[in-house]
Amino acid sequence: MAAIVWPSSKTKDATTRDPSLRAKIGPFITKLSTMSTSAGLHLEHIRGAADRRVRTARVTGSYRAVLFQIDTEGEPVYVIHGIWPHDEANRIAESITVGVNPYNGATEVTRIQDCVQQDARAVEQARRTARAELAAARREADELARETARIQAANVKTRRRNARARTAEADGGAPVATRPRNVTASAVPGAVAAPRRDQAPTWPEGLTVETLRDELGIDVRLGAAALAAAHESQLLDLVATARVAWQGEALLCLATGGTIESVREDFELLHPQDVASDPTDADLIAGLRTRAARSTFTWLETDDDLRRAIEGLTFDEWQVFLHPQQRALVDRRTNGPMRISGGAGTGKTVVTVHRAVALAERDIAAGEKTQILLTTYTRNLADDLRRQVSQLDPEIPIADRIGEPGVLVSGLDKVARAVLQRAGDSIAATAEQVIGRHRTRILSYSGDNLWQEVLTLVGGELPEGLRSADFLASEYELVILPNHMTSLRQYLRVRRPGRGVALDRRKRAAVWKAIERYRDRNADLDAASFSEQLALAAAWLDRQAAQGADRLFRHVLVDEAQDLTPAHLLLLRALVEDGPDDLFLAEDSHQRIYGKKITLSHYKIHVRGRSRRLTRNYRTTRQNLNLAFEVLEPGAYEDMEGEAEEHRYVSPRSGPEPVIIHARERADELEKASELLRIWLKEDQENGESAPETIAILVRDRYQRDAVAAGLAQHGIDVRAVDREAVRCGRPVVMTMHRAKGLEFRKVLLFDVSATAIPRSLRDQQYSKADRADAMLRERSLLYVAATRARDQLAISWSGEASPLLEGIVS
Repeated sequence: MAAIVWPSSKTKDATTRDPSLRAKIGPFITKLSTMSTSAGLHLEHIRGAADRRVRTARVTGSYRAVLFQIDTEGEPVYVIHGIWPHDEANRIAESITVGVNPYNGATEVTRIQDCVQQDARAVEQARRTARAELAAARREADELARETARIQAANVKTRRRNARARTAEADGGAPVATRPRNVTASAVPGAVAAPRRDQAPTWPEGLTVETLRDELGIDVRLGAAALAAAHESQLLDLVATARVAWQGEALLCLATGGTIESVREDFELLHPQDVASDPTDADLIAGLRTRAARSTFTWLETDDDLRRAIEGLTFDEWQVFLHPQQRALVDRRTNGPMRISGGAGTGKTVVTVHRAVALAERDIAAGEKTQILLTTYTRNLADDLRRQVSQLDPEIPIADRIGEPGVLVSGLDKVARAVLQRAGDSIAATAEQVIGRHRTRILSYSGDNLWQEVLTLVGGELPEGLRSADFLASEYELVILPNHMTSLRQYLRVRRPGRGVALDRRKRAAVWKAIERYRDRNADLDAASFSEQLALAAAWLDRQAAQGADRLFRHVLVDEAQDLTPAHLLLLRALVEDGPDDLFLAEDSHQRIYGKKITLSHYKIHVRGRSRRLTRNYRTTRQNLNLAFEVLEPGAYEDMEGEAEEHRYVSPRSGPEPVIIHARERADELEKASELLRIWLKEDQENGESAPETIAILVRDRYQRDAVAAGLAQHGIDVRAVDREAVRCGRPVVMTMHRAKGLEFRKVLLFDVSATAIPRSLRDQQYSKADRADAMLRERSLLYVAATRARDQLAISWSGEASPLLEGIVS
């Protein structure tokens, strides 16, 4: 069977003007792949064409496909360029060529008139016309946005006709690429649009058009226009309209912290000296296999590929999208732990799930037992990961418990309990080593209020500044438990980096007395904290491995790793043997809303040289993203390697400016919120959207959630308060910002972002300026997470004085 390579990036061919042609693609592909000599195809050479490989083939009586036939030792490979009316197809076929980029080895289809020289004269010409290229890109981007809006309007009519048959899941709604007018800001009394933020791109030092050409093979016109862009939006227009898709994506990577070498690795580009001077058909095939070419073309090589194409589905509908940079992270083989980072919506979860499936498929192909753990911090996120794995490859076995072959998708706390159950009474020796108590009953949970009980008993013996349940719990989880301290002597000698409060011998002795009382009380209750259970499970696994037992997993992958505690990291390291592709952690330090700041290397997880960063947001509009950045801007963030964390992320999607609503008092804020929701619901009704559950009101805590739901009901807005359960169809939802993590909504209102919304628990952090500052960072992260749940429209309201976290947003 011949292989078909189909254009997966935008091609302005007849299928964009006549969507009915898509129904003809399946039969055409089938015939081309299995009966290329069929007279019905009319597969013809084009006399006088610039490329000897170019052909045209009959799709219908009026339309022909333009393609290239690349010969191999077996069946040929057909590279489809597009479909046009008969005469136009012939003209296009005469003027295009397929070849290998001489600077990087990737295969590209190029029009002859675009094959300009890349010499010094061409570079200077490109610099002179850079502004015109930017203006042309803006016009083309606007045209694409209008075309998207037209298609979506047609889809609305179709959805209305099929409303009864359509399921709520299918109505998720495609992203809107238009640049809409912000009607909401003017419609709600007192509301204003958030200030715009459109900064200049930040390029690697010394980057020139010549460097882009010589090192990466980027067209000099595109490179010159990109470097001339004064605003991020201009660069995004260029990326969206680049003639060769990967070149635009490569420029975006460079503008968001990437290097020449990282781009070369991500897109599988060769060094110029390694590119054949006279490429053969085999070189063309190799160039088509690169990730650069795969951003432009999709291979149809299996019966399943053909079946999906024949069913008339678009590629976005049947192929889980991976950007080349993401694909590089999925495919990468490492000799130890690997870490990826990226802001909200950059695809960390997508990469993690794909990598779990890829590792499973690799192990199965090698005849190895599949033992993979895919884990995250919360149960809701774990449930979603399990669904995604099954959706991506239904053939991958899903394990239900540790020890079973397949991919186990589970929270780490649940894994720890399973390990402790397996340990049974043998845990006693480990408990002696870790917590200084010979205990076998440790499966009951002691509860968070136990530290407060300890304070009541021994708080008077602590220095005044240390009489804090939060301090004691943090000291225990960050210093004492990970180091397996069981005596005051050990505690007096240990270093405590990053704790932010110095303890002399007298203070340490007082703290240790509280720790001993805590451990005694847990023993009385036959209970243990989550952190103790994790640490005990990790230590027991290490003891078993020292006695020759195998580790439980071959590969462990973690999503949302920034929220893990030291005890979690100890367990991760104990679950899998040091070695190739052992640990994979996806994290965003900007989204750390639970745990304290930690560094991987302190817990024997060394990722130096094996860290990569994702920088393109696929979820929210650039307007919403920019407001979220303003929340982060005053904070100083560090990643899990202890390095400064940047927040340079971009979104190709545009939308209305976020809405800022200032109310006099709480009743006024509820009234304005109800008016905003009426407008959103009316807009949805007029646009044919019937998924009100994709509208969310996010609040700081559960008490406020219930109060807001009740208040909106009094104003005639029927909403549903969501706790742990899944979001159901039919009504807008109200939930806490913590609960919303991992979810996305079309429209989001952040309610009561006022000065009084900073939680009272921060008053318990006065013992340490460092811990208080870290708690405020987590508050910034929480607001950032909440803001980035909005896909299309974001609004923020408060009454009285605005939260200090909105500094820079509210004048």
